[in-house]
Amino acid sequence: MANKKYRFGISTTVDYSADIQTLLHLFSKYGFRFVSIGADTRHNFFPDNEKFSIMIGWINENNLEIDSIHVPFGPEYDLADPADHKRKLAIENVLKFLEYADAGNIPIAILHPHYYLTDSLQGALDRSTESLCEIVSCKPQRIRLAIENLPDKSGSWIADQLLTLFDSNSVGFCYDSSHENLSGPPFHLLEKHYDRLITCHLSDNNGSSDEHLIPGRGNIDWLKMKTYFDRSESFADILFEVGTGEALSDRVEEYVRMTSLKAEEIFG
Repeated sequence: MANKKYRFGISTTVDYSADIQTLLHLFSKYGFRFVSIGADTRHNFFPDNEKFSIMIGWINENNLEIDSIHVPFGPEYDLADPADHKRKLAIENVLKFLEYADAGNIPIAILHPHYYLTDSLQGALDRSTESLCEIVSCKPQRIRLAIENLPDKSGSWIADQLLTLFDSNSVGFCYDSSHENLSGPPFHLLEKHYDRLITCHLSDNNGSSDEHLIPGRGNIDWLKMKTYFDRSESFADILFEVGTGEALSDRVEEYVRMTSLKAEEIFG
């Protein structure tokens, strides 16, 4: 599908220290069509429903759509925690957040299937699988779950296994290009699971740390990556997750502008 037309979106993770109203204005100004809300409470306001509703109004005022929201991550959301009581609490926390997102009519929730791995990979996979089964069966029907591949070979392996174990009606794929570049050969996950994409986190790095750079500032082959997106019959919403989440060394406006220019240059 060489003549495929793409739409572009960006995550609020570009800079959590920036006022979200300012970010939304910049996203709209530089041609982004949709936004993904980051996992940090500075932008998703969880669990404050009133502030969350106000933010959704700001998104609408800037003529943006909401593509997705990122479920919080950390020890309290670790679906592979070896301690059963902690894992069950993590499931409860994820489900609470999904109800919160559903109230805002957000279609996709991006989920980390584990946190830091502390024992065997197979054990972590088994627990993550069990947790996901419960979440899939109890989550709000309207929300689609997107599993994100995490950095290093272990995170890549678990994402691959989960996408194999769960069908597309249960779980979709959020492809993170920066994470994959740290976890194995180029496009080893994208090549296998491009047909499972429902959203993505695109950014660049130099293969040594999760830098979340603007495309072209690292060593990822973006034209090669695009060939996999072109193969997908249904996926056309390209979401960028650039920036460190903390205050940028560049001006936020310049960072957003340069990301928009690179989006057009690569994906046309």
